[in-house]
Amino acid sequence: MNPNKLKLIPLLAELPEDELQALGEIMIERSFPKSASVLQEDEHSTNLMFILDGKARVSLASNDGKEVVLSHLSRGDFFGEISLLTGEGRSADVSTLEPCKFAILSQEAFHSHIRSYPGLLLSLSRELALRLRDASSKIGDLALLDVYRRVARTLQGLATTEEREGKKIHFIEKRPTHQELAAMAGTSREMVTRALKGLEEDGCIVIDGKCIEILSLPA
Repeated sequence: MNPNKLKLIPLLAELPEDELQALGEIMIERSFPKSASVLQEDEHSTNLMFILDGKARVSLASNDGKEVVLSHLSRGDFFGEISLLTGEGRSADVSTLEPCKFAILSQEAFHSHIRSYPGLLLSLSRELALRLRDASSKIGDLALLDVYRRVARTLQGLATTEEREGKKIHFIEKRPTHQELAAMAGTSREMVTRALKGLEEDGCIVIDGKCIEILSLPA
């Protein structure tokens, strides 16, 4: 595949040109339609997958059969690193929220590549350390924060930041449903509805249809 596409992926963007060229020669592209299952929990596959275009959702099924959304992924994000490194089954489900295009690196190709080019392994190690730190923070949130603050933290994690007229604007262009927010915040749909109403009444957010502008959030 064209190595220039790989430069758009943050994990790979700072790799040397020769390493990007080598990766382009061993990676393949694959497309999935909207609402397609990309990976399933416990599935035995070990590919590392990068999103070139589109959005996807990472989720788990709880003991009572309800879906728990772990994260939403978009262009430049990657997943599959746990099975890539351990060789074990997938730890979560991944499905597409819209038509998606992926760049795929097999475990065999990964092992062969890092023998000659260590850059990818170093970048991956750094990113995994950051994810571990974020996971520890989220575990602390679930244990210590009330629903109001958990929903606020979830909105903060979904927000995009842009600079407009010299001011930084934080917003969610297309917010998830209340049920999806509930799954991400570890609460119920009804509690999300109450929390959003409270955040709006407190002047923390402005809800305009599907868009949420974040003005300030509780610590």
